[in-house]
Amino acid sequence: MAEKKKKITAHKPTAARTRKKAEKPKEEIKKEPRVKAPKEPQFYGTGRRKEAIAKVRLQKGTGEILVNGRSFADYFCHRKSLEFQVARPLHTAEVRQNYNVAAETFGGGIASQADAVSLGIARALLQVNPDFRSKLKKVGLLSRDPRVKERKKYGLKRARRAFQYTKR
Repeated sequence: MAEKKKKITAHKPTAARTRKKAEKPKEEIKKEPRVKAPKEPQFYGTGRRKEAIAKVRLQKGTGEILVNGRSFADYFCHRKSLEFQVARPLHTAEVRQNYNVAAETFGGGIASQADAVSLGIARALLQVNPDFRSKLKKVGLLSRDPRVKERKKYGLKRARRAFQYTKR
């Protein structure tokens, strides 16, 4: 029995594989040098309260305060006490109309976010001028409020609330 020898042929490339991409001549792209306007320096501060965190950016401006891209009056639901709390460091340092504030907050509730923004602004003001420390510290704006929610204990409903006692 004669074995048929198989003819081994190399894979023939198809026309699609052999077609080379047409090389386009690379034109020189002339870029004009950008002239950047000198930016005002930015000052940063981070504030925390309960579960809320606020990242605050302070920049020379007209006194506009934005929280998460909205005006702080809208964000804090026109609650005057929270608006006062947020603007308090600026009033204390007497620079309310000199700086724009942009804050990004997340976590916690509205009230704790207001306290966090306030602490962030106070810390950013210290970068602007370290002489503000005595004024801000006297009013108590530089200390983080350490009170947080107490953890739930086993055998209880909440942190301290026990189940109601039933005699029968």
